[in-house]
Amino acid sequence: MAEGQQQTAVSQPTAQATQQSQKIPDVIRGYRPCKSFKSSKSESTSNYTTSLDFDDQGDFVVAAGDDETIQIFDVKEGKSTKSVPSKKYGVHLARFTHHSRQVLHASTKVDHSLRLLDLHNEGYVRYFSGHTDKVTSLAVSPGSDAFISCSKDDTVTVWDLSSRNPQGKLKLATPYLVAFDPSASVIAIASQSTSSVLLYDFRNYDKAPFSTFDLAPFEEIYTPSTRGRAWTKLEFSNDGKFLMVGTDYHGHYILDAFDGTVKAFLTGKSGPTGRAAPVSTTGKPLGQGDACFTPDGRFVIGGNGEQQDVLVWDLNEVREGRHDNAALQPTARLPHRGRTALIEYNPRFNMIASADKDIVFWLPDEPPRPSDK
Repeated sequence: MAEGQQQTAVSQPTAQATQQSQKIPDVIRGYRPCKSFKSSKSESTSNYTTSLDFDDQGDFVVAAGDDETIQIFDVKEGKSTKSVPSKKYGVHLARFTHHSRQVLHASTKVDHSLRLLDLHNEGYVRYFSGHTDKVTSLAVSPGSDAFISCSKDDTVTVWDLSSRNPQGKLKLATPYLVAFDPSASVIAIASQSTSSVLLYDFRNYDKAPFSTFDLAPFEEIYTPSTRGRAWTKLEFSNDGKFLMVGTDYHGHYILDAFDGTVKAFLTGKSGPTGRAAPVSTTGKPLGQGDACFTPDGRFVIGGNGEQQDVLVWDLNEVREGRHDNAALQPTARLPHRGRTALIEYNPRFNMIASADKDIVFWLPDEPPRPSDK
């Protein structure tokens, strides 16, 4: 598939996705909500979706909710296919492994173990115990069965899906966010209290970080009122060139993934997401950040606080080196009727999933058809 192109789902979410390839820049401004799902079958209006994730092939979405339920959605059919309760342990940060029938998730009750769920028989394959406080971030390696978890116990733990025992552990100050780079050779860890991002060679994670990015000077400029307290998302672009540090309120930092230079600060958000940042003790619903890269790495899409639209930032000028250290305004706004507290772009198809209380599928408007002659 050519760079910047995605397979595009047809306008009706209940139909099979087409094999037509369209460039993301050609469709990004045409996304519209096309189908909405309740966060669960419960009649309660207070339930919130707390995490979203696509499987590797882009065929399924897994959603975790604070009603202690895991839901699976079929992207091509545009429908919910399974709902698995986790009332005993609770559920957060549900992530597909590289097998679309296995989901890894954090617990919110009983203990702070991670659990590997088999969706076919709805039973747990394995527990991963070792954290003594809430897990705040969970990242699955793009190249293996390794995964990493961060916790409020100030540890970063390295695991493998085949073993219940930790493969390694780091002790750091507030290491509440973690991300793998696309090559699976580098891990980034965001330490909020020190306003820094640490880069480790994944093969030698027990050694000192090979780079440390200090965001404190830029927080004084862009986020002085919430310095070090509102980071909610850490994500590499798929080409490995950029690293995003998402915040709850002000906007998002785009860093050069190699030297840590702040290439841009994405502005335009109207307010907070309504979700608890990892360091928060407010009791707000949990979340995983409200912004993400598109698969081509050119755009970032994100929520707009209490304003009911989705913001699109075009990083083209940043990529061309014409926008260092500057505030970047949204290039487009996608209309919506509800808050967007979570958002993820499908890795294979031109389709977006977002959520707050409800889970929403987005598709681009159909391109105009050539007139018959």
